[in-house]
Amino acid sequence: MPTHTINGAQYHYIEQGEGAEVIFFGHGLLYHSKIFAPQMEHFASKGYRCIAIDWRGQGKTEGGGNPSDYTLYQLGHDAYDLLQALGVQQCHWAGVSMGAMTAMRLYPKHPELFKSLTIIDSSAADAPDLLEGYTQLGQAMLHYGMNDQLNRAIDAVFYTPAIHTEKPDDVAYWHEYWANANRQDLYNAVMPVIDRDDVSELVNQISVPTLIIVGDQDNSTPPAKSEDMHRRIAGSKLVYVQNGGHMSIVERPEAITQAMDEFLSTIK
Repeated sequence: MPTHTINGAQYHYIEQGEGAEVIFFGHGLLYHSKIFAPQMEHFASKGYRCIAIDWRGQGKTEGGGNPSDYTLYQLGHDAYDLLQALGVQQCHWAGVSMGAMTAMRLYPKHPELFKSLTIIDSSAADAPDLLEGYTQLGQAMLHYGMNDQLNRAIDAVFYTPAIHTEKPDDVAYWHEYWANANRQDLYNAVMPVIDRDDVSELVNQISVPTLIIVGDQDNSTPPAKSEDMHRRIAGSKLVYVQNGGHMSIVERPEAITQAMDEFLSTIK
């Protein structure tokens, strides 16, 4: 897995495929670049250059630094610097949850970077109603590490109940990842996402082709959040993933790939 030192951290990323058109993938909180494996394989086979990042303190990218290094704004600057280092001047950005939240905050600073934007199970709004509960979850993870009780709590936030019978191996993989990840790094990554600012007015500026995808059973960033972004972003397309939770990309990867394929095929 290649690396680049960005803002004092050794950033890991995956690259697959070759071509003038670049798709940049940004994963959701508590996950890493592996969640995009089906999409990267598909689009690399169609002639796209695909790049998927591990955000600071997640996956194989090291943590450390100050709390300010983990903000959604700083992560956006890190991604921009990484893409510049890789010779990428413009890309199709596809982000899940925090990966899309990062794009929304980067766009006003560097609109020239974006050829299109795909927002998957995300929100432009803040979430004060969830802050206390998610903070307690993050603190429990920090102090006690992952256990069966915390796994069940996180699964209830991210998935529909069906995943435990439909994709038990995927559930087990992510449970193992959480159990072995650095607690402090994950906590540092969690807090800026759950205690984020509201950028609903900023997304009004987005003028590139935009696809918004949401699981119809997403409890973390419910469909109403995607519908609000759809109203704000002129010309955007909204797609619902049937029987998909907050991590619809894990539960229903084929639906994500199909929606992205149809969307990107319309962009010249």
